[in-house]
Amino acid sequence: MYGITFNPESTASQYRQLVEQLRARILDGSLPGGTRLASTRELAETLAVARGIVLEAVDQLKMEGYLRTERGSGTFVRHALVWNGSSAPPSIAPSRDVPPSRADAPLSFAPGLPDLSLFPRRQWIKCYQEAVEYASLDDLSYNRPSGRWDLRQSIARHLLETKGIRVGPERIVVTAGSSQAFAMLAQLFERPRVAMEDPQAPFVRRVFQGLGADISYVPVDDEGIIPALLPAGPRDLIYVTPAHQFPVGGTLSAERRIALLERARESGAWIVEDDFDGEFRYEGHPVAPLQTMAGERVAYVGSFSKNVSPALRIGYVVLPPGLQARFKTLKRRWDLWNEGLQQKAMARFIDEGHLERHLRHCHRAYREKNGYLKRLVAERLAPQWEAIGGTTGMHLALRRTPGGKRGGVDIAPVAAALLSRGLLVERVAEYCRENAGYPDSLIVAFGNRTTGELERLVGEIADATGTV
Repeated sequence: MYGITFNPESTASQYRQLVEQLRARILDGSLPGGTRLASTRELAETLAVARGIVLEAVDQLKMEGYLRTERGSGTFVRHALVWNGSSAPPSIAPSRDVPPSRADAPLSFAPGLPDLSLFPRRQWIKCYQEAVEYASLDDLSYNRPSGRWDLRQSIARHLLETKGIRVGPERIVVTAGSSQAFAMLAQLFERPRVAMEDPQAPFVRRVFQGLGADISYVPVDDEGIIPALLPAGPRDLIYVTPAHQFPVGGTLSAERRIALLERARESGAWIVEDDFDGEFRYEGHPVAPLQTMAGERVAYVGSFSKNVSPALRIGYVVLPPGLQARFKTLKRRWDLWNEGLQQKAMARFIDEGHLERHLRHCHRAYREKNGYLKRLVAERLAPQWEAIGGTTGMHLALRRTPGGKRGGVDIAPVAAALLSRGLLVERVAEYCRENAGYPDSLIVAFGNRTTGELERLVGEIADATGTV
Protein backbone atom coordinates (compact mmCIF):
# COMPACT_ATOMS: atom_id res chain seq x y z
CA MET A 1 0.00 0.00 0.00
CA TYR A 2 1.33 3.43 -1.03
CA GLY A 3 4.45 1.62 -2.27
CA ILE A 4 5.67 1.04 1.29
CA THR A 5 8.02 -1.88 1.86
CA PHE A 6 10.04 -2.89 4.88
CA ASN A 7 13.68 -3.90 4.70
CA PRO A 8 14.22 -6.66 7.29
CA GLU A 9 18.00 -6.12 7.14
CA SER A 10 17.76 -2.41 7.94
CA THR A 11 18.94 -1.20 11.34
CA ALA A 12 15.92 1.15 11.39
CA SER A 13 12.80 -0.12 13.14
CA GLN A 14 9.55 -0.75 11.26
CA TYR A 15 8.15 2.37 12.93
CA ARG A 16 11.04 4.51 11.66
CA GLN A 17 10.85 3.02 8.15
CA LEU A 18 7.09 3.65 8.02
CA VAL A 19 7.43 7.27 9.20
CA GLU A 20 10.23 8.02 6.72
CA GLN A 21 8.46 6.43 3.75
CA LEU A 22 5.13 8.14 4.43
CA ARG A 23 6.88 11.47 4.90
CA ALA A 24 8.82 11.00 1.65
CA ARG A 25 5.65 10.19 -0.31
CA ILE A 26 3.95 13.31 1.01
CA LEU A 27 6.92 15.51 0.12
CA ASP A 28 7.32 14.12 -3.42
CA GLY A 29 3.60 14.41 -4.15
CA SER A 30 2.87 10.69 -4.30
CA LEU A 31 0.39 11.34 -1.50
CA PRO A 32 -0.99 14.77 -2.52
CA GLY A 33 -2.61 17.23 -0.14
CA GLY A 34 -6.17 16.27 0.75
CA THR A 35 -5.56 12.54 0.37
CA ARG A 36 -7.49 10.53 2.93
CA LEU A 37 -5.28 7.82 4.42
CA ALA A 38 -6.54 4.30 4.86
CA SER A 39 -7.53 3.51 8.42
CA THR A 40 -4.79 2.45 10.79
CA ARG A 41 -6.35 -0.99 11.02
CA GLU A 42 -6.34 -1.39 7.23
CA LEU A 43 -2.76 -0.10 6.98
CA ALA A 44 -1.60 -2.51 9.66
CA GLU A 45 -3.27 -5.48 8.00
CA THR A 46 -2.04 -4.62 4.50
CA LEU A 47 1.53 -3.90 5.60
CA ALA A 48 1.57 -6.86 8.02
CA VAL A 49 2.75 -4.82 11.01
CA ALA A 50 1.34 -4.24 14.45
CA ARG A 51 -1.39 -1.63 14.57
CA GLY A 52 0.44 0.10 17.43
CA ILE A 53 3.34 0.82 15.05
CA VAL A 54 0.95 2.41 12.55
CA LEU A 55 -0.79 4.46 15.25
CA GLU A 56 2.55 5.76 16.53
CA ALA A 57 3.75 6.61 13.02
CA VAL A 58 0.54 8.48 12.16
CA ASP A 59 0.66 10.41 15.45
CA GLN A 60 4.29 11.37 14.78
CA LEU A 61 3.44 12.74 11.33
CA LYS A 62 0.48 14.62 12.77
CA MET A 63 2.80 16.16 15.35
CA GLU A 64 5.25 17.15 12.59
CA GLY A 65 2.41 18.78 10.64
CA TYR A 66 2.17 16.39 7.68
CA LEU A 67 -1.21 14.88 8.60
CA ARG A 68 -4.41 16.15 10.19
CA THR A 69 -7.42 14.33 11.59
CA GLU A 70 -11.02 15.39 11.10
CA ARG A 71 -13.29 13.89 13.69
CA GLY A 72 -15.64 11.41 12.06
CA SER A 73 -14.01 11.76 8.64
CA GLY A 74 -10.51 10.31 8.95
CA THR A 75 -6.88 11.33 8.61
CA PHE A 76 -5.81 13.52 5.68
CA VAL A 77 -2.56 14.74 4.14
CA ARG A 78 -2.09 18.48 4.67
CA HIS A 79 -1.88 20.75 1.63
CA ALA A 80 1.14 22.62 0.22
CA LEU A 81 3.77 20.17 1.42
CA VAL A 82 5.31 19.01 -1.87
CA TRP A 83 9.07 19.58 -1.87
CA ASN A 84 10.82 18.90 -5.16
CA GLY A 85 14.35 19.66 -3.99
CA SER A 86 16.97 19.41 -6.71
CA SER A 87 16.13 18.17 -10.19
CA ALA A 88 18.55 15.25 -9.89
CA PRO A 89 18.36 12.68 -7.12
CA PRO A 90 21.21 12.86 -4.64
CA SER A 91 23.94 10.30 -4.94
CA ILE A 92 24.14 7.76 -2.15
CA ALA A 93 27.50 7.83 -0.44
CA PRO A 94 28.80 5.00 1.73
CA SER A 95 27.33 5.09 5.20
CA ARG A 96 29.87 7.06 7.18
CA ASP A 97 29.10 9.94 9.51
CA VAL A 98 31.40 12.88 8.84
CA PRO A 99 31.00 15.94 11.08
CA PRO A 100 30.46 19.14 9.08
CA SER A 101 33.41 21.46 8.86
CA ARG A 102 33.10 24.73 10.78
CA ALA A 103 36.43 26.16 9.76
CA ASP A 104 34.85 28.64 7.36
CA ALA A 105 31.68 29.32 9.33
CA PRO A 106 31.20 32.91 10.52
CA LEU A 107 31.38 33.72 14.21
CA SER A 108 27.71 33.78 15.19
CA PHE A 109 26.11 36.25 17.56
CA ALA A 110 22.65 34.80 16.91
CA PRO A 111 20.65 34.13 20.09
CA GLY A 112 19.78 30.67 21.32
CA LEU A 113 22.78 29.28 23.17
CA PRO A 114 23.89 29.76 26.77
CA ASP A 115 27.55 29.75 27.73
CA LEU A 116 28.18 26.04 27.27
CA SER A 117 31.51 26.26 29.11
CA LEU A 118 29.53 26.85 32.32
CA PHE A 119 27.86 23.43 32.19
CA PRO A 120 28.44 21.83 35.63
CA ARG A 121 29.93 18.58 34.37
CA ARG A 122 31.12 17.15 37.69
CA GLN A 123 27.82 17.81 39.50
CA TRP A 124 25.75 16.46 36.61
CA ILE A 125 27.86 13.30 36.32
CA LYS A 126 27.48 12.74 40.08
CA CYS A 127 23.69 13.11 39.91
CA TYR A 128 23.36 10.90 36.83
CA GLN A 129 25.62 8.24 38.32
CA GLU A 130 23.51 8.21 41.48
CA ALA A 131 20.33 8.05 39.40
CA VAL A 132 21.59 4.91 37.67
CA GLU A 133 23.23 3.32 40.72
CA TYR A 134 20.15 3.65 42.91
CA ALA A 135 17.55 3.10 40.17
CA SER A 136 14.74 0.76 41.14
CA LEU A 137 13.27 -1.74 38.69
CA ASP A 138 10.42 0.71 38.14
CA ASP A 139 12.96 3.45 37.34
CA LEU A 140 14.40 1.21 34.60
CA SER A 141 11.00 0.66 33.00
CA TYR A 142 9.06 2.99 30.70
CA ASN A 143 8.78 6.49 32.10
CA ARG A 144 5.38 8.03 32.76
CA PRO A 145 4.24 10.25 29.86
CA SER A 146 3.69 13.20 32.21
CA GLY A 147 7.23 12.85 33.56
CA ARG A 148 8.73 11.47 36.74
CA TRP A 149 6.79 12.42 39.86
CA ASP A 150 9.96 13.27 41.80
CA LEU A 151 11.11 15.67 39.07
CA ARG A 152 7.71 17.33 38.96
CA GLN A 153 7.88 17.78 42.75
CA SER A 154 11.37 19.26 42.42
CA ILE A 155 10.25 21.64 39.67
CA ALA A 156 7.27 22.73 41.81
CA ARG A 157 9.60 23.59 44.73
CA HIS A 158 12.04 25.36 42.40
CA LEU A 159 9.27 27.48 40.85
CA LEU A 160 7.94 28.46 44.27
CA GLU A 161 11.38 29.51 45.52
CA THR A 162 12.50 31.36 42.38
CA LYS A 163 9.29 32.56 40.69
CA GLY A 164 6.66 32.59 43.40
CA ILE A 165 4.54 30.08 41.45
CA ARG A 166 2.44 28.01 43.86
CA VAL A 167 1.44 24.84 42.07
CA GLY A 168 1.31 21.14 42.87
CA PRO A 169 3.25 18.56 40.82
CA GLU A 170 -0.02 17.24 39.37
CA ARG A 171 -0.29 20.48 37.37
CA ILE A 172 3.20 20.03 35.86
CA VAL A 173 4.01 17.93 32.79
CA VAL A 174 7.62 17.27 31.78
CA THR A 175 8.30 17.72 28.06
CA ALA A 176 11.16 17.26 25.60
CA GLY A 177 12.14 20.92 25.79
CA SER A 178 9.80 23.87 25.40
CA SER A 179 9.16 23.05 21.72
CA GLN A 180 7.17 19.96 22.62
CA ALA A 181 5.13 21.96 25.12
CA PHE A 182 4.19 24.52 22.43
CA ALA A 183 3.35 21.80 19.92
CA MET A 184 1.13 19.91 22.33
CA LEU A 185 -0.69 23.04 23.50
CA ALA A 186 -1.48 23.82 19.87
CA GLN A 187 -2.61 20.24 19.23
CA LEU A 188 -5.33 20.59 21.83
CA PHE A 189 -7.26 22.50 19.15
CA GLU A 190 -8.30 21.27 15.70
CA ARG A 191 -7.01 24.34 13.85
CA PRO A 192 -5.59 26.55 16.59
CA ARG A 193 -6.21 30.27 16.37
CA VAL A 194 -3.03 31.77 17.74
CA ALA A 195 -2.05 35.37 18.44
CA MET A 196 1.64 35.92 19.00
CA GLU A 197 4.14 38.70 19.41
CA ASP A 198 5.73 40.27 16.35
CA PRO A 199 8.73 40.01 16.30
CA GLN A 200 8.97 36.59 17.90
CA ALA A 201 11.13 33.49 18.19
CA PRO A 202 11.08 31.88 14.71
CA PHE A 203 11.17 28.30 16.04
CA VAL A 204 7.97 28.89 18.02
CA ARG A 205 6.25 30.36 14.97
CA ARG A 206 7.34 27.35 12.90
CA VAL A 207 5.90 24.97 15.49
CA PHE A 208 2.50 26.66 15.22
CA GLN A 209 2.69 26.95 11.44
CA GLY A 210 3.56 23.28 11.08
CA LEU A 211 0.39 22.38 12.96
CA GLY A 212 -1.80 24.46 10.64
CA ALA A 213 -2.43 27.30 13.06
CA ASP A 214 -4.26 30.45 12.02
CA ILE A 215 -1.73 33.00 13.31
CA SER A 216 -2.32 36.68 14.01
CA TYR A 217 0.75 38.82 14.66
CA VAL A 218 0.57 41.50 17.36
CA PRO A 219 3.10 44.37 17.35
CA VAL A 220 5.42 44.95 20.29
CA ASP A 221 7.35 47.97 21.44
CA ASP A 222 10.11 48.41 24.01
CA GLU A 223 7.62 47.41 26.75
CA GLY A 224 6.49 44.16 25.13
CA ILE A 225 3.25 43.13 23.43
CA ILE A 226 0.59 45.81 22.91
CA PRO A 227 -2.68 44.23 24.18
CA ALA A 228 -4.84 46.91 22.55
CA LEU A 229 -3.71 45.62 19.13
CA LEU A 230 -4.79 42.04 19.72
CA PRO A 231 -7.27 41.01 16.99
CA ALA A 232 -10.95 41.02 17.77
CA GLY A 233 -12.86 37.77 17.94
CA PRO A 234 -12.20 34.42 19.58
CA ARG A 235 -8.67 33.04 20.00
CA ASP A 236 -7.39 29.73 21.32
CA LEU A 237 -3.86 30.73 22.36
CA ILE A 238 -1.94 33.96 22.93
CA TYR A 239 1.82 33.42 22.97
CA VAL A 240 3.87 35.97 24.94
CA THR A 241 7.31 36.41 26.54
CA PRO A 242 6.38 38.89 29.30
CA ALA A 243 9.53 38.68 31.47
CA HIS A 244 11.89 39.36 28.58
CA GLN A 245 10.32 39.96 25.17
CA PHE A 246 12.18 38.05 22.52
CA PRO A 247 14.04 39.53 20.72
CA VAL A 248 13.50 43.24 21.56
CA GLY A 249 13.95 42.69 25.29
CA GLY A 250 11.18 44.68 27.01
CA THR A 251 9.42 43.64 30.22
CA LEU A 252 5.63 43.72 30.19
CA SER A 253 4.34 46.37 32.59
CA ALA A 254 1.70 45.71 35.24
CA GLU A 255 -0.84 47.79 33.30
CA ARG A 256 -0.28 45.79 30.13
CA ARG A 257 -0.39 42.49 32.02
CA ILE A 258 -3.85 43.30 33.32
CA ALA A 259 -4.96 44.46 29.86
CA LEU A 260 -3.62 41.25 28.32
CA LEU A 261 -5.44 39.07 30.83
CA GLU A 262 -8.66 40.98 30.21
CA ARG A 263 -8.35 40.57 26.43
CA ALA A 264 -7.61 36.87 26.87
CA ARG A 265 -10.72 36.43 29.00
CA GLU A 266 -12.85 38.31 26.44
CA SER A 267 -11.61 36.19 23.52
CA GLY A 268 -11.70 32.89 25.42
CA ALA A 269 -7.97 32.42 24.89
CA TRP A 270 -5.39 30.61 26.98
CA ILE A 271 -2.15 32.51 27.45
CA VAL A 272 1.08 30.65 26.70
CA GLU A 273 3.79 32.27 28.84
CA ASP A 274 7.30 31.49 27.61
CA ASP A 275 9.83 32.25 30.36
CA PHE A 276 13.01 31.12 28.62
CA ASP A 277 15.61 33.29 30.41
CA GLY A 278 13.68 35.34 32.96
CA GLU A 279 15.91 34.27 35.88
CA PHE A 280 18.83 36.23 34.43
CA ARG A 281 17.73 39.73 35.43
CA TYR A 282 20.44 42.31 36.17
CA GLU A 283 18.45 45.26 37.51
CA GLY A 284 16.11 44.78 40.47
CA HIS A 285 14.49 41.43 41.21
CA PRO A 286 13.00 38.88 38.76
CA VAL A 287 9.55 39.86 37.55
CA ALA A 288 6.66 37.71 38.79
CA PRO A 289 5.26 35.52 36.00
CA LEU A 290 1.80 36.09 34.59
CA GLN A 291 0.97 32.65 35.94
CA THR A 292 1.00 34.05 39.49
CA MET A 293 -1.69 36.55 38.51
CA ALA A 294 -4.00 34.18 36.63
CA GLY A 295 -3.06 30.55 37.07
CA GLU A 296 -6.47 29.53 35.75
CA ARG A 297 -5.77 31.24 32.40
CA VAL A 298 -1.99 30.88 31.85
CA ALA A 299 0.06 27.88 30.68
CA TYR A 300 3.58 28.59 31.92
CA VAL A 301 6.36 27.01 29.82
CA GLY A 302 9.92 26.64 31.03
CA SER A 303 12.95 24.49 30.29
CA PHE A 304 16.49 23.73 31.39
CA SER A 305 17.90 24.49 27.93
CA LYS A 306 19.05 28.06 28.58
CA ASN A 307 19.97 27.74 32.25
CA VAL A 308 21.70 24.31 32.16
CA SER A 309 22.09 22.83 28.66
CA PRO A 310 19.93 22.39 25.54
CA ALA A 311 21.40 18.89 25.12
CA LEU A 312 19.33 17.67 28.08
CA ARG A 313 16.02 18.26 26.25
CA ILE A 314 14.09 18.67 29.49
CA GLY A 315 11.29 21.21 29.60
CA TYR A 316 8.02 21.51 31.45
CA VAL A 317 4.65 23.20 31.36
CA VAL A 318 2.53 24.35 34.30
CA LEU A 319 -1.01 23.79 33.12
CA PRO A 320 -4.14 25.73 34.06
CA PRO A 321 -6.78 23.37 35.50
CA GLY A 322 -8.95 23.72 32.38
CA LEU A 323 -6.23 22.21 30.14
CA GLN A 324 -4.70 19.73 32.57
CA ALA A 325 -6.74 16.61 31.71
CA ARG A 326 -6.75 17.21 27.94
CA PHE A 327 -3.01 17.83 27.83
CA LYS A 328 -2.18 14.72 29.84
CA THR A 329 -4.47 12.60 27.67
CA LEU A 330 -2.70 13.83 24.56
CA LYS A 331 0.68 13.16 26.17
CA ARG A 332 -0.32 9.58 26.99
CA ARG A 333 -1.53 8.99 23.44
CA TRP A 334 1.68 9.73 21.59
CA ASP A 335 4.62 10.27 23.91
CA LEU A 336 6.37 7.16 25.22
CA TRP A 337 9.92 8.42 24.76
CA ASN A 338 10.42 10.51 27.90
CA GLU A 339 13.91 9.59 29.10
CA GLY A 340 13.48 8.54 32.73
CA LEU A 341 17.03 8.29 34.10
CA GLN A 342 17.94 11.78 32.93
CA GLN A 343 14.81 13.12 34.61
CA LYS A 344 15.77 11.28 37.81
CA ALA A 345 19.21 12.90 37.61
CA MET A 346 17.64 16.34 37.14
CA ALA A 347 15.48 15.83 40.22
CA ARG A 348 18.61 15.08 42.26
CA PHE A 349 20.40 18.04 40.63
CA ILE A 350 17.65 20.36 41.88
CA ASP A 351 17.13 18.77 45.30
CA GLU A 352 20.83 18.74 46.18
CA GLY A 353 21.11 22.48 45.49
CA HIS A 354 23.28 22.17 42.36
CA LEU A 355 20.79 24.04 40.16
CA GLU A 356 20.56 26.97 42.58
CA ARG A 357 24.36 27.27 42.80
CA HIS A 358 24.73 26.88 39.04
CA LEU A 359 22.17 29.64 38.38
CA ARG A 360 24.03 32.00 40.72
CA HIS A 361 27.27 31.26 38.87
CA CYS A 362 25.61 31.82 35.48
CA HIS A 363 23.94 35.02 36.67
CA ARG A 364 27.31 36.50 37.66
CA ALA A 365 28.89 35.52 34.34
CA TYR A 366 26.05 36.87 32.19
CA ARG A 367 25.73 40.06 34.24
CA GLU A 368 29.43 40.77 33.65
CA LYS A 369 29.12 40.14 29.90
CA ASN A 370 25.93 42.22 29.74
CA GLY A 371 27.61 45.16 31.48
CA TYR A 372 30.77 44.80 29.42
CA LEU A 373 28.86 44.88 26.13
CA LYS A 374 26.77 47.88 27.19
CA ARG A 375 29.94 49.76 28.19
CA LEU A 376 31.52 48.98 24.82
CA VAL A 377 28.43 50.28 23.03
CA ALA A 378 28.37 53.47 25.11
CA GLU A 379 32.11 54.11 24.66
CA ARG A 380 32.59 53.15 21.01
CA LEU A 381 29.21 53.31 19.26
CA ALA A 382 27.20 56.11 20.93
CA PRO A 383 25.43 58.23 19.87
CA GLN A 384 25.05 56.37 16.54
CA TRP A 385 23.91 53.23 18.38
CA GLU A 386 22.08 52.49 21.62
CA ALA A 387 21.48 49.26 23.54
CA ILE A 388 17.85 48.38 24.32
CA GLY A 389 16.33 45.60 26.37
CA GLY A 390 19.49 45.07 28.38
CA THR A 391 18.07 44.33 31.84
CA THR A 392 17.44 40.60 31.35
CA GLY A 393 18.61 37.60 29.37
CA MET A 394 21.58 36.67 27.23
CA HIS A 395 21.29 39.09 24.33
CA LEU A 396 20.94 42.80 23.59
CA ALA A 397 19.23 44.64 20.79
CA LEU A 398 21.38 47.41 19.30
CA ARG A 399 19.43 50.20 17.63
CA ARG A 400 21.07 52.60 15.19
CA THR A 401 20.25 56.21 16.05
CA PRO A 402 21.92 58.58 13.57
CA GLY A 403 22.77 61.83 15.30
CA GLY A 404 21.40 60.43 18.56
CA LYS A 405 17.86 60.33 17.12
CA ARG A 406 15.74 57.33 16.29
CA GLY A 407 15.50 57.43 12.55
CA GLY A 408 14.25 53.98 11.48
CA VAL A 409 17.41 53.44 9.43
CA ASP A 410 17.61 50.11 7.59
CA ILE A 411 20.72 48.42 8.96
CA ALA A 412 20.70 45.52 6.45
CA PRO A 413 23.90 46.93 4.83
CA VAL A 414 25.62 46.90 8.23
CA ALA A 415 24.65 43.25 8.81
CA ALA A 416 25.90 42.38 5.30
CA ALA A 417 29.20 44.19 5.93
CA LEU A 418 29.67 42.31 9.20
CA LEU A 419 29.01 38.99 7.49
CA SER A 420 31.65 39.79 4.87
CA ARG A 421 34.05 40.20 7.80
CA GLY A 422 33.17 36.80 9.24
CA LEU A 423 30.58 37.89 11.83
CA LEU A 424 26.97 36.69 11.71
CA VAL A 425 24.67 39.23 13.39
CA GLU A 426 20.93 38.97 12.79
CA ARG A 427 18.52 41.88 12.40
CA VAL A 428 15.35 42.23 14.46
CA ALA A 429 13.51 42.72 11.16
CA GLU A 430 14.34 39.09 10.28
CA TYR A 431 12.20 38.02 13.26
CA CYS A 432 9.22 40.13 12.18
CA ARG A 433 6.29 39.00 10.05
CA GLU A 434 4.10 42.12 9.81
CA ASN A 435 5.50 44.62 12.31
CA ALA A 436 7.86 46.97 10.47
CA GLY A 437 8.93 48.79 13.62
CA TYR A 438 12.51 47.54 13.90
CA PRO A 439 14.40 47.99 10.61
CA ASP A 440 17.16 49.77 12.56
CA SER A 441 18.09 47.12 15.14
CA LEU A 442 20.55 44.24 15.43
CA ILE A 443 20.40 41.30 17.86
CA VAL A 444 23.65 40.57 19.67
CA ALA A 445 23.78 37.42 21.80
CA PHE A 446 26.54 37.55 24.39
CA GLY A 447 25.74 34.40 26.36
CA ASN A 448 28.01 32.03 24.44
CA ARG A 449 30.61 34.61 23.39
CA THR A 450 33.80 35.78 25.14
CA THR A 451 34.56 39.38 26.05
CA GLY A 452 37.27 39.37 23.36
CA GLU A 453 34.72 38.32 20.74
CA LEU A 454 32.33 41.03 21.92
CA GLU A 455 35.09 43.61 21.67
CA ARG A 456 35.87 42.48 18.13
CA LEU A 457 32.20 42.73 17.17
CA VAL A 458 31.78 46.27 18.50
CA GLY A 459 34.93 47.36 16.68
CA GLU A 460 33.66 45.90 13.42
CA ILE A 461 30.26 47.58 13.91
CA ALA A 462 32.02 50.90 14.41
CA ASP A 463 34.03 50.39 11.21
CA ALA A 464 31.03 49.17 9.22
CA THR A 465 28.88 52.10 10.42
CA GLY A 466 31.35 54.52 8.90
CA THR A 467 31.44 52.73 5.54
CA VAL A 468 27.76 52.02 4.78
